[in-house]
Amino acid sequence: MATRSVLFWVTCIVTLLLVSLPSGGGAETSSGEYSLKAAFIYNFTKYLEWPPGSLHRSEFCIATLGRTPLDRSLSGLTGRLVQGHPIVFRQVSSPEEAAQCQILFVSRSELGRFDGILSALGDLPILTISDREDFCRRGGMLALYQENGKIAFEVNLNETQRCRLKVSAQLLKMARKVYGHQ
Repeated sequence: MATRSVLFWVTCIVTLLLVSLPSGGGAETSSGEYSLKAAFIYNFTKYLEWPPGSLHRSEFCIATLGRTPLDRSLSGLTGRLVQGHPIVFRQVSSPEEAAQCQILFVSRSELGRFDGILSALGDLPILTISDREDFCRRGGMLALYQENGKIAFEVNLNETQRCRLKVSAQLLKMARKVYGHQ
């Protein structure tokens, strides 16, 4: 049990180092906070299972809805593998555009229309993430935020189950709070 937790954190750190490396052409690295959040998002994929058939495409899509400083760090994940599928990153302007993605990061600028976004996504197996602490209480699946200078996360188990996403017990143990946990 403790070994899985240590492995998660070690993997986050290694991913952070890889994501923050310059991508050539003198590109600057992303801020540490956003690189770390991107590393968390990548590592969450190792603790989630999408329903059969939902990874039918050759790619694993991570998208952002609305502009966020996280875009640059998430785009740095492009080409890494998730369950044998290379990651592609997309910026989308509507939930309908995100329908073929596996992860949708909802930026703070879009939270005013969050109910409509959830309605448009319906029960598609798309992991919704945001960096607002109240995101899970509002119906999102995973809230990723800073707390006391550290990254913390919450999981809305009711919503992940409704959309047929399986969350490992190890990830739930590491969460700051789990909504719908029995």
